[in-house]
Amino acid sequence: MSAGLAADLAARRLPLEPVEITAGVLHLRPWKLSDAEAVFRACQDPEIPRWTRVPVPYTQGHAEDFVCRQAPDAWATATGAPLAVVDATTEELLASVALQEMTDEGDAELAYWCAAGARGRGVTTAAAAALLRWGFGALGLERVEWRAAVGNHASRRVAEKLGFTLDGTLRGAVVLGDGARHDCWIGSRLATDPPV
Repeated sequence: MSAGLAADLAARRLPLEPVEITAGVLHLRPWKLSDAEAVFRACQDPEIPRWTRVPVPYTQGHAEDFVCRQAPDAWATATGAPLAVVDATTEELLASVALQEMTDEGDAELAYWCAAGARGRGVTTAAAAALLRWGFGALGLERVEWRAAVGNHASRRVAEKLGFTLDGTLRGAVVLGDGARHDCWIGSRLATDPPV
């Protein structure tokens, strides 16, 4: 497909209506300006920039740009579905989950991070499972890919619990917040796989 045709198709893509999903004690919802401070605090934990693409150092400006521009733009262009994962009662920010790199062919990539205080409680697994059910059901996705830098065993455990098949390792395929290329594990789930 030519770059011009791809741009033309993207320009005609209808916006994706943001959703809210309740999953037990978790509430998945679109990002809000009021989340910027919590995102900033969460991304000060060295484990998040170590394993994700967030800029290093992560500033308040980065957080505001994410919640005010990047996340809404993904919905508006139907290229992503980024959601805040909050406690359904207190609204405390627990994690981030997203379907990103969404295509007209029904492909997407699953991405997530978890705030330090919420780790070890199954938050990311439960939130990502709810997002996958919505993606395969409501959006009609056919294939969702997961990638994580080699060594990110926590992310791999989540992907395995979600039923992703580990497809292999890609050399130098991911650029993390440190700006360097890293080998990454890659896995996939198909719409025809057993549900999570």
